[in-house]
Amino acid sequence: MKNLILLVTVFTGILPFQSQIVNPLIIVEPDDVSVDVNNLTVDETGLSSDFELDKSLWVINTTTQAITLKCKKIEIDVLSGTENVTCWKLCPLNFDVAGANPSQFVTVGGNQMTETVEASGNTNGGDTIKSFSGHYKPMNIDGCSLMRYEWYDENDLNTALASVNVRFIHTSGPCSVSDEISHTLPDFKLFPNPANDIVRIEMNGVHENSINYTLSIVDIIGKKVIEKNMASFKNSFAEIEVSDLKQGIYIVSLENASTTIQTERLIVKH
Repeated sequence: MKNLILLVTVFTGILPFQSQIVNPLIIVEPDDVSVDVNNLTVDETGLSSDFELDKSLWVINTTTQAITLKCKKIEIDVLSGTENVTCWKLCPLNFDVAGANPSQFVTVGGNQMTETVEASGNTNGGDTIKSFSGHYKPMNIDGCSLMRYEWYDENDLNTALASVNVRFIHTSGPCSVSDEISHTLPDFKLFPNPANDIVRIEMNGVHENSINYTLSIVDIIGKKVIEKNMASFKNSFAEIEVSDLKQGIYIVSLENASTTIQTERLIVKH
């Protein structure tokens, strides 16, 4: 998939990178490149009798710097007895039985796989787009499962740069459990952005277990400059003082233990 310069040109017309894209990566489905599914849930539908369901996505770098990425798969709500495997650079030989490795970076032969995505508009022969695929075996079980996939800079495995939930549906009935979990994960909005002295954070999907979530702000070299526990939020809002932060770009992350739920880019401009 060398360069795909024509495709990147198409993206530039549809989603201007500098003015609209919040995150350094965008995630698209190969058959619908106009829609960024980063931080969204997408479906892959089949039958319980299918040998395998697979979801293919493209990871695209929107920045002017190459990024070397690792991919993590997380089982959010996976049916017991089903199997899954994640392909990033290489595909592991063996599928994981649900619950055996609920959260891990894609590893082959004991090595975590990395892919370098060249800078947007690169014309030096490197890949500006990388392919990913999540594979899932229903094992003749009727139902559905929800998987999450996250991408990290290899030099910062604490802050996800992009993520997508994939719901594997292999039932004729409702996918109620996965729907419920998918839609009740907390998320947040930032405003104003760019921010000068105060950034206001609006939380959605807050529930009784939200005290286990933390919100952190990390600078471009990976240093955590601010961290707040969800328990400190009042009425799902919080105001954070950023006047002491240097002018520049920061990554705001909502996390639960080792799992990153959402990331957004914050611009501080004095």
